[in-house]
Amino acid sequence: MNNKKKVIFCTYSSIYSSIVLEQLIADQDIELVGIVNSTRVLRPSLTPIQGAISQLKISGFRYSTYLFLITDIFKWIQPLFFLKQSLLRQIHSLAKSNNISICDTKDINSNEAIDFIKENQPEIMLCAHFNQLLKAPIFAIEKLKLINIHPSLLPKYKGVDPVFYALNNNANEIGVTLHRMDENFDTGEILSQSSMIVDSKKSLFFNNCQLFKSGVELAISWMKNANSSPIETMENNHQDDPLFDKDYDSWPTRKDVKDFNKSGRRLITISALWNQL
Repeated sequence: MNNKKKVIFCTYSSIYSSIVLEQLIADQDIELVGIVNSTRVLRPSLTPIQGAISQLKISGFRYSTYLFLITDIFKWIQPLFFLKQSLLRQIHSLAKSNNISICDTKDINSNEAIDFIKENQPEIMLCAHFNQLLKAPIFAIEKLKLINIHPSLLPKYKGVDPVFYALNNNANEIGVTLHRMDENFDTGEILSQSSMIVDSKKSLFFNNCQLFKSGVELAISWMKNANSSPIETMENNHQDDPLFDKDYDSWPTRKDVKDFNKSGRRLITISALWNQL
């Protein structure tokens, strides 16, 4: 009898996605039945080039380069390091080598994406580093549990790059939250959290890698005990408090990135990137 948890993984292809996906694949109690990969860059109406130009205008060259390194560059340079397809870490390669079906889409709420999800019959949808908002048709899928890995100690630092803002605010502690998903970003019921002390010498990239590793561990633990109750924390009690709505941060601006660099912090280092290749 197969008692594995049937999981579908939703993400935007990146090093962070691969960190989560590899741990899901490795776990003997999880059956990964499909992957939904977002092809959206900023907005669904933009082409990848238009999205990249818009990102450059918003965040400047340094931050846009960091994003490029963890997404497209990671995908392109992997084959230069490994000759065997089975060793490639990009999510499409991992999907192919493990016979996992994948759906590339700009809109997870489209009929095509919803049909893909229903056909694979998951019990749980796990999102991590995913840039799309779920809408009513997804929530209407019968018996599907929806959870997300968010790299902050919610309800603090809702938004697209919480670790950047935490480091830029000189936070002493950062963390990761596993929460249920609802029809807003980062507002669902908190299920579990893990924290760590900030090492000021480490880059944004390094800290994100550590948090996504911790996040998928939280997710796997919860999925194996999927009837677990949400944690009772002060943060959880405040998740619906209007006071915290203002904590949602969009993409860092050029000024934000300039302040980040002035403080001596680094977005990414060659050594940390090399370790993930």
